[in-house]
Amino acid sequence: MKLRTILAMSIVALYTGACSDDENRPSVADIAGNYEGYTLAGCAYFQNTCTAGETVTVTENADGSANVVFVSDSWGEFTISEAQMSENGGTYTLSGNGRTKMGMGGNVSSYDCAYTAVIHSRKNAQMQFKIAGVMGGLTIDFTTGEAPADLLLAGSYKGYTDAACAYFKDRYTDDESLKITVNGDGTLAVVFESATWGTFRVAKATVAKDGEEYRFTGEGTVSMGMGEQVKDYAFTMTGTSDAAKDDYSFAFNAPAVMGGLTVTLLPGKAPIAAE
Repeated sequence: MKLRTILAMSIVALYTGACSDDENRPSVADIAGNYEGYTLAGCAYFQNTCTAGETVTVTENADGSANVVFVSDSWGEFTISEAQMSENGGTYTLSGNGRTKMGMGGNVSSYDCAYTAVIHSRKNAQMQFKIAGVMGGLTIDFTTGEAPADLLLAGSYKGYTDAACAYFKDRYTDDESLKITVNGDGTLAVVFESATWGTFRVAKATVAKDGEEYRFTGEGTVSMGMGEQVKDYAFTMTGTSDAAKDDYSFAFNAPAVMGGLTVTLLPGKAPIAAE
C-alpha cells in the first residue's frame, strides 16, 4: 500500500511539473498586441524618411507562430503570416517572410517582404521590413515611441510668402520653398532661398514639440539689396508645423530692413493668385 502511494505521488509530481513547464514556456501570447511608434525608410534614392503615428500588430496563430500586420498610409500593407519566435533572457525575437502591397492610386502591386524584430517590451521594440523589389531595395525600420523631431520635420516645404514691413503689407509671392536638413546633433539647418527676398540661412535651428505641433526658432543673416548694393542683415526665424508637414508657418524677421521686414512662408497658393 505504501509503495503504491509513493508511486502515485511520483506520477502526480511528474505530471504537475510537466504542466508547469508548459505554462512557463515563452510564447507569442507574451508579446501579442499593438506596437505604437515611428518608421525610418531608406532606399537607393533617399535615407531616413521619417513617418510618425505608425502601428504594428502582433497576434498568435494556433500553431504558436506569430501573425504580424503593419498598415501604413505612407508605405502600404505588410503581412507576415507565420513569423517564428525565440526568447533569450526576456528578449524576444521574431523573423519571417511575407508580402507587402504597395503603390500609388489604383496601381498597387504585391512584393516579397522579409521581417525581423527584437522585442524587449510593448514600449521598447524594433522591427525591420525589407522589400528587395522596391526602389532598388527599400528598408523600413520601425521603433516604438515618439519620432525624433529633427528627423520627422526634415524635408522640403513649398508654398507662398506673405511679406510685410513699414511700407507695405500682404505682398505675396507664389512658388517659394524652404529646405530643412538634419545636423545630427538634434538641431536643424534651414535654407529659405527666394528670388524676391534673398537667401535666409539658419545653421542651427532648434525644434520642440508643443501639444500636437512643433515650434522652430533660429537666427542667421540674409544678403539683400539691388545691383551691387548688397548687404548682410541679421534676422530671426520662428515657425510651427504639424507632424505631417502640411500645415506650417515659417516667419523670417529682419528688423534693419525697411523698418522691419517679415517674410512668412505658408502652404498652398497666395490668396490673390487663387482668385
